[in-house]
Amino acid sequence: MDHPGCSIIAKVVPNSTSTSRMDYSSSGLELGMFYKGDINGKIPSQKHFLDERPDIQCHASTNILDPAGRGHAKSGKSNDTLTFVSTLNIPLSVGYLELRSSNPFIHPRIFLNYYEKPEDLYLMMSSLKLSREMLKQPPLSTVWGVESDVDKEMSDEDWEKYIRKKSFSSPHPCGTVKMAPESQGGCVNHRLQVYGTKNLRVVDASIFPTIPAGNINAPTAMVAWKASRLIEEDYKNKS
Repeated sequence: MDHPGCSIIAKVVPNSTSTSRMDYSSSGLELGMFYKGDINGKIPSQKHFLDERPDIQCHASTNILDPAGRGHAKSGKSNDTLTFVSTLNIPLSVGYLELRSSNPFIHPRIFLNYYEKPEDLYLMMSSLKLSREMLKQPPLSTVWGVESDVDKEMSDEDWEKYIRKKSFSSPHPCGTVKMAPESQGGCVNHRLQVYGTKNLRVVDASIFPTIPAGNINAPTAMVAWKASRLIEEDYKNKS
């Protein structure tokens, strides 16, 4: 499992009075928004922002966060950009791994399976449409010009092509060794012990049975904290 991301990039309009101010912008994330995407791929309305279970996380940054675009980035004012990144917080699509061989040091094949479920595609489409609409409104529109790929009338089919071409990992991969009953495909039990082994635990994001609805750093730290207590308990019980 992973949180797929996709971005829209805008560049400073030539002769904009704001161009000179870009040197003072932070290199980090300037804005974060959480809201519910529209399941039909339409621009989210006010009710989507009031929903208590948001499934979209949107960031704005003066960096190029799209991995495909970083190789073309240049320093200096000629490349001043504003990036809106949309991330699916609760994707329904699930990927899988395939072993290349019995050698544990050979990396497996990873199939992320982004947008296998149509719902994921339309939620991402909904968020990107909102990002483009925000960039078209003043005062942003007086400073930034939306990238040519989306600065035109686009059908849902056009958006799908854009999303499949531009999507990237957050990266928040997890769930490859999920905690669940062995009969349900689980690899570790509720004490993080690997089924069929002794004295072997897995303590990282791979044990998540479902992907957290947000960044996975804190949940992974919580798993590590709990594992330390479990190991301590087992040690004391053996003494």
